[in-house]
Amino acid sequence: ASSLLAKNSSLISLLGFAQFDTNVTFGDQTFELLLDTGSSDTWVIQSDFTCINQTTSALLTQAACAFSPAHTITPEFVQIPNENFNITYGDGEFLTGILGYENLTLAGIIVNTTIPVVDYAAWDGDGTSSGILGLGYPDARIRIEANLSGTRAYAGTDPHNNTVHAFYDPIFTTMYKQGLVAPMFSLAIERDLSGPAGYLALGGLPPVDFVEDFASTPIVITHLANTQKFPVGYDFYSINLDSVVLDNVSLPSAANGTAYSDLVDSGTTLNYFPAELADAVAAAYDPPATHQSDDDGIYYVDCDAKAPGLGLTIGGTTFWASPIDMIQGFGTDDDGNDIVFPVSIMKGPDPTTDKYILGCAFFKNVIAVFDVGAIEMRFAAREYYNSDNSGK
Repeated sequence: ASSLLAKNSSLISLLGFAQFDTNVTFGDQTFELLLDTGSSDTWVIQSDFTCINQTTSALLTQAACAFSPAHTITPEFVQIPNENFNITYGDGEFLTGILGYENLTLAGIIVNTTIPVVDYAAWDGDGTSSGILGLGYPDARIRIEANLSGTRAYAGTDPHNNTVHAFYDPIFTTMYKQGLVAPMFSLAIERDLSGPAGYLALGGLPPVDFVEDFASTPIVITHLANTQKFPVGYDFYSINLDSVVLDNVSLPSAANGTAYSDLVDSGTTLNYFPAELADAVAAAYDPPATHQSDDDGIYYVDCDAKAPGLGLTIGGTTFWASPIDMIQGFGTDDDGNDIVFPVSIMKGPDPTTDKYILGCAFFKNVIAVFDVGAIEMRFAAREYYNSDNSGK
């Protein structure tokens, strides 16, 4: 299928195709940023930043935070007075810094936008990325207090005394509000070991082959436990699954009458499923995958295990995972044994207390369209293509 007119940015694979970067230019300085549809802020690390231990806050060397080349502030960066940046991610990593205006270039589009520059970080980096490209919704207003999505700017200069939010539009929102691009972007992730690792397409579709039969589903408002006091609003790219299909058997897509809402998140490696669904998928491997309680929901499987057929039904269409994506090697353990686990699944928490996630393992099998203007997501299956990645 041919691509609609779009501005494309190639992706770069990290950590064995577990994460994906793309190039963003700040003024005349270009950095690799982690592509993340599950957060909203686009930030870069500052050259003279302070690195600290996430648990103890003890001072560390900059190398311990494992960033790549850092941003040097130039006169083209115009700092916003009396504002600060402060964010804590779901894994406990946290950052603070300043905010300002600078020309950013993404996929050949130049836009003057608000960016945070981080000067204080508790971070477990990958040695390549210099920050994050956040493509989430601009803000969730008061919902930020529940640690949901949204940009994280605050009034004042003391990040330890933040009480008033200072909302701003992130890079993609700024682009479409200025008429530089249509209010949609799409994502294709490749599994090849050579060539581009995929494409981020702004305003259209990426230059890959796919089946011209899109399934659409509304973006839904995320509801989490203990957040009733927060106003209703869009925060994540969340959708409802029709069902999960395991070896041609449709499994329930709801628990206790509550539908599973899945966050479509390019910044997450695995697919997080509710416990009962994850256990069923793991048991369908031959031999079965096993779960170790101290590994945060990860299932391990033999290198030569046979993966089950796994499909996710969205908008009435079932999208099947390639067996290549169901088993993936991730180095060796302390004894030199190969570490292999089924990357398509990970056990999530109770459905009443958290969201579930469709991560990079899902993106490798579809074209995903994030249509902010229509408040919907669309998916099309990838056409078969030869790959030089065996998955193990």
